[in-house]
Formats: sequence, C-alpha cells, structure tokens
Amino acid sequence: MRLDDLPPLPETPGVYLWKAGETILYVGKAKSLKARVTSYFHSEGKSLRVSREATHLEFILVRDEVEALLLEANLIKLHRPHYNVLMKDDKHYPFLKLTHEEWPMLMVVRRMQDDESRYWGPFPDGGAVRRIKRLVDRVFPLRQNSGFPFKKRRFPCLNHSMGRCLAPCVDKADREQYARVVRQVEHLLDGKVEELYQSLETQMGEAAKNQDFERAAEIRDQVSAVRSFFGTTQQAYDPELGDLDFLGFARAGDYAMLQHYQMRGGQMLGRISRFVEGVKEASDAELLEAFMRDYYLKATPLPPLVLLPFELEAQEAFSVFLSSKGRKVEVRIPQRGDKTRLIELAQNNAQTTLETELKVLERKGDHPGLKGLMEVLGLSRRPYRIEGYDISNLLGESVVGSITVFEGGRPKKAEYRRIKIRGLKGQPDDFFSMEQALTRRFTGSLSDNMPMPDLLLIDGGLGQVRAAKKGLETAGLDIPLVGLAKREETLVLPDGTTIALPLTHPALQLLIYQRDETHRNGVEFHRKLRSEKTLKSIFDDIPGIGPARKLALLNHFSTLEELRAMSVDELARLPGLDRRSAQAVLKALDAPLASRGPPT
Repeated sequence: MRLDDLPPLPETPGVYLWKAGETILYVGKAKSLKARVTSYFHSEGKSLRVSREATHLEFILVRDEVEALLLEANLIKLHRPHYNVLMKDDKHYPFLKLTHEEWPMLMVVRRMQDDESRYWGPFPDGGAVRRIKRLVDRVFPLRQNSGFPFKKRRFPCLNHSMGRCLAPCVDKADREQYARVVRQVEHLLDGKVEELYQSLETQMGEAAKNQDFERAAEIRDQVSAVRSFFGTTQQAYDPELGDLDFLGFARAGDYAMLQHYQMRGGQMLGRISRFVEGVKEASDAELLEAFMRDYYLKATPLPPLVLLPFELEAQEAFSVFLSSKGRKVEVRIPQRGDKTRLIELAQNNAQTTLETELKVLERKGDHPGLKGLMEVLGLSRRPYRIEGYDISNLLGESVVGSITVFEGGRPKKAEYRRIKIRGLKGQPDDFFSMEQALTRRFTGSLSDNMPMPDLLLIDGGLGQVRAAKKGLETAGLDIPLVGLAKREETLVLPDGTTIALPLTHPALQLLIYQRDETHRNGVEFHRKLRSEKTLKSIFDDIPGIGPARKLALLNHFSTLEELRAMSVDELARLPGLDRRSAQAVLKALDAPLASRGPPT
C-alpha cells in the first residue's frame, strides 16, 4: 500500500486497522489518526513492513484517548493480529468473588463475569488466595455450603454448629447481622484492615457492655486471627507507602521480561511475571503498554497509584481509564524517595529473572520442529511448551483422558496427567470426553499446578479438535491448538483447514512423537483401570477374601498375569494373607496348584 492509497484521515482520536484482504495485520490507536498513520510511511522496520503488506486501512473514530485505548484492547483481544504484541500469561490467575445475592458468599474463581458481583484480583499467588479464603471462612460466618446461586437446605451444615455460618439456608440468619459480616469481609479484602479492627473492637465493647461475654470472646478471637494473618503471612515493606502497584521491565534482543508488583497497606502481596519472545522489533513502550492493557482490563480493585519505570505516550489515557473503574488512579514515574527504590527493585528483579529464563532456554536448547510449527501454524512465538491430549476407551468402558507435556521438544514425564472421564452412560463419545478433558484441565486443580501451554496437540480429526476448542471456550481461554489425524498424518485446525507436511518435516516428526507418547500414556492407564476392575470382580466371589485382603491384593497387583505368576507360598507371604486364602485366590483363577512348585 502507498501513501496515496490512504483514505482521507481526520486529525482526531481513533483506532486504525491495517488489513491485507480480510486479515487484520495490526491494530493501533492515535490522538491524531492522520499524523499517526502517515508516520508509517516514513518509518523503518516493522511499521514500514506493515504499511507495505497492507492492501487497505480502516479506522474508527472515538471521542477521546481513553475510548481509543479500550477499543484497541478489545480489537486486539478479538482478532489477535500478527504484528501486535500479544501478551501470553503463564497461568490463569485466580480472583476472589463476593456474589451479588440476598445472602452473598465468597468464592475463588478463574474468570470475571459481568454479573454485578464484587471481584478482587487477579492474585499472583494462588496459595495466598486460598489462605485468605480459609481466614474468611474461619473468622466471618458467611454461608459456604448452600451453593451458587443460593439454595435452601433441610438442615444446617456443620459450619453452623461450629459458629462459622449464620445458616440463612434454613432461615436462621438475621439480615442486619449478615449484612454487617459482608461489610467486614469487604473491608478486609479492600485492605481497610484498620477500619475492620475498629469496627470489630466497637462490637466487642458493646457485647461486653451488654454482658454478652460469649459474643465478646468470639469477636476478640476474630481480631486476633486477622492480626495474626496480616502480621505473619505477608512480607512487610513500609506501611507509609500504602496501596500501590509498580512495574519492572527488562529486555535482551528478541526477549523481554515484564513484572507487576502489588503493595497493599505497605505490604508486598506478590508479583506477576510475563516472559515474552519475538519482540525484537517492538519498542519498550509498546511492550509495557501491551502488558498494562492486558492486566488492567480485568484487575480489581485498583490502588490510587501505579508506578512505571519509564514514560508512555498513553500514560494520561491509562490514568483516566483506570480512574473510571471506581477510584482516582494516578499513573506516573517516581522521581525521588522510597518510590524510586521500588522501581529499582522491580527493574533489578526483572533483569535477573530474564537472565534466568535465557539460561534455561540456552541449557535446554530448541528442537528444530518448534520453529517449524511456528511457521506452519502462523504462531507469534515458538511453542516451547506443548500439551498433548488423547481419549482412550473400550466400548465406553473405563474412558480416560491422557495429557502429556513436551518442553523444548522433549518429554516432561513428571507432568504427564491422566483424567477419568465422567458422565458417560455406557456409550463411547470421544467428542464429549475430549471437551470434558480440556474443561477440567483448565478450570480444575490442574490449572493451579500446571503452567499454560503455548500449543495444544489433539489426537484426532476435526471433530476432536472442535470439541477441544469448545472445552477451551468453556474455560474462557484462547490457546492455539492443532489436531493430528491418523493414517494421512495431516494437521487439522479448528476452522477445518488441513495442512499436509512431508513425513521428514521436523514439525510433523515432533507432533507424531508426542501424539504416540500421549496415546501410550492413555492406553497404559486404561489397561490398568480395566485390570483393577477385573481383579475386583474376581475377588468379590472368593470365599475368605474380605475387604482388607482384597485391598492388599489390589495394592500389590495391577494385572491378572502378575497374580497368576505367583506360587501359593509367595502369595501367602503378603500382608494379611495366609496359605488357605492364597490357595483360594489361585483356585479362583483356575491356576493348577499342583504344578506350582516352591518359590525359587
């Protein structure tokens, strides 16, 4: 595209889209569309290349920079253009959610929804979230076991008997008292700990004045628990610094490290790190803006101050946008004092973490298939971590999902996982099973313990790939995925596109290797489950083999072949068995006892 081909551009704020046909190459924002877009034809590197590859330009006018910032973020998230910096998180960080109901409850969730509930997060440390949730459950008597949305129960749960729930599910809760507890939880999660202390101490004084000493003792224990939690589980830094966020940035060639730190009440809550590859042509400001756009679109509640390591063109727009989410937020670069030392801390940590990541990459090396996959699939970065998925079953029996992990093109067997598929009613359904495996991987406990992959490999054709895509959408995630169909060994994409590669191509060789490893892992687990089921049914009919002896046999043997290979004397030496029970087991297996000699 040439400068003369541009449509008439106004000198007003807006968002522009460079397109090649119907494909969006790049999305950007500008104070003045005319000045920003025409600058592409006088630039070098990526900007000039985008303008040359584009066949036409579209633009959308907005009222101000803040609207441009929001629209740009939404379009990038929706279209994921090739030339935009796309932040890829290592984890799906958790939120705390206080439901919007007559009787609110506190939950740990992985996604924010537009449902009028209050959210806190994202939290960089999943363990810290669970500790806070346990503290609230122990100290503040909100409901826990009556579901979301709220459901009535016939009888109160054990928490009510322990004084940890006001039991609205059986109409025992006082509305005013419950609302007061909700406000206390909000104060705690908002970081207004001193206000919470004052409120609890006032209630304690009133209870003591009314000679309700049992209630006063309960409140005293609440105060003690909160003070103990905030005094011992978090790293104190400087109480005078109050609530703020600060960011660190480092880069080396094609790689960058961005870090976000949360400080509340002068205490460090943790950090979120993003290691980004393929950024050689991106500016520092572009990378930091992409990180902030990605993080602050969903973060809540926000502190009054966000500290940056260097200046951004959209700095004022970020301040206005963040302030529109509830409280006034200032985004600035510190000039002196303790706040400059925070930025120095963040910068030093970012540099150290980046160097560590680069050493890991250097030590592990790169499989040539990774670069091939990036090119073949049009990925923005090499898929260093690939997770493989396969479903294994025999006529609907013992259906299991297999997960394998490859990093740098090499198996990481310590992170292989197996999932028992639930909800099947006797008939095999690979599509249902694949969707469930993906949903449970990215919404259950595995999402806390396993990093996000760069690519998903699905064993199967278009049906399995689309089922996997549906499972990802249920989890609220967008991760590149590819299927590998058997026989032809062709690559299958969710839109139905197929890619045929020669068998000698390193990308295809890598995918076949992981596909076969995933299949082996699933079949191995499937066989184990079938053998256990067979063993159980046999043991149930053997006289003298009760629950304890059956458990001992199941723990020791995984297949019938192993059991048949035992002699009576060998079997009798197992814990809980004697010669008579050993003879009964082997007889049930139709093993000729006379032919079995003593152990050698």
